[in-house]
Amino acid sequence: MKKHLTQNEKRQQIKLHLKINWQASNRSVGRALGIHHTTVKSVRDEMIQSGRFSHLYTTDKGDSWKNHPYLQLDENKGLIETLNPRNLRAIKRIDVLDYMMANPQIKSPCVAQAKLAKEAIIRRKTAPVTLTEADIVIRKANVCNIEELSFVPDCGVDLCICDPPWDSTSAEVCAGIANAASAKLKDGASLLVLTGSSHLDEVITSLSSNKTIKYHWLLVCPLPQGAPASTSWLKVQSKVRLVLWYTKGKYNGEIYSDWINRPTLGNDASKTHHIWGAPEELISELITRYSNPGDYVADFTTGGGCSAVCAVKLGRKYYGSDINEKAVNTTIKRVRQLFGYTK
Repeated sequence: MKKHLTQNEKRQQIKLHLKINWQASNRSVGRALGIHHTTVKSVRDEMIQSGRFSHLYTTDKGDSWKNHPYLQLDENKGLIETLNPRNLRAIKRIDVLDYMMANPQIKSPCVAQAKLAKEAIIRRKTAPVTLTEADIVIRKANVCNIEELSFVPDCGVDLCICDPPWDSTSAEVCAGIANAASAKLKDGASLLVLTGSSHLDEVITSLSSNKTIKYHWLLVCPLPQGAPASTSWLKVQSKVRLVLWYTKGKYNGEIYSDWINRPTLGNDASKTHHIWGAPEELISELITRYSNPGDYVADFTTGGGCSAVCAVKLGRKYYGSDINEKAVNTTIKRVRQLFGYTK
């Protein structure tokens, strides 16, 4: 090991060596790296305690993966010795070996692992779900009064998506949305808030007032009418719709672009049921991204029911509310039509 390396860099070198050759003794690793074996033991113990490297040292797994039929093929003998650390970790998974056996054109364990992950996402996102009317609950409620949302179970929502008013009342409503999301979202779940730019600073301040909900990122999409929204007093013409993304705890979902190329249709249809109606294209895209079929989606400013319709069509269960009774009735009517009712 080079003398100029810092102590932390030396420990990283030890960790990398152990990832590749866990079975080597502390003394042999120390000799190979030019460092005392007690330091090697300290790093090994830390790796064991973290639990993140259990695939290296769990005895019940052992080296059984080496007996997989894929590795017994003549053309694959000696393959293990040619792999870098990342591919070596990947190939120890039986499902990766099975995939490579079934798809001989794939030669990289990391590629096989990535394809398995992608297929798992597709299966999860397209899983068939049969909904009943009991899976959809919509009531009149003021989001600023958390007690009125008692029909939504605490920590029972997988995604909260809201499109509150974009006028001067937006800050107060967003404070209520933040408190509701804090109480109703599951850990790791997302809160998506569609907002305009006119009162953006106040909206962000209100959403950030509840410390359980953490700002995660800003998503943008083109305005449906294709024309800029004027915020002349700021000397800005905004050509995008903003979606503020907050999470309850650490987000552990899939990776997505922060640019959403939706909607591509005109704006007229989205205003049919409510003056502030959001485009179904956009709402459907957000629901598809940040939830799975069978999950619970909630909207505490449901308006004309766009989120409810999109959620049901995508196989999501739904909790909806609005302070306006007419909006609630419109949403209920639209959902009932999806279940075959004429009224």
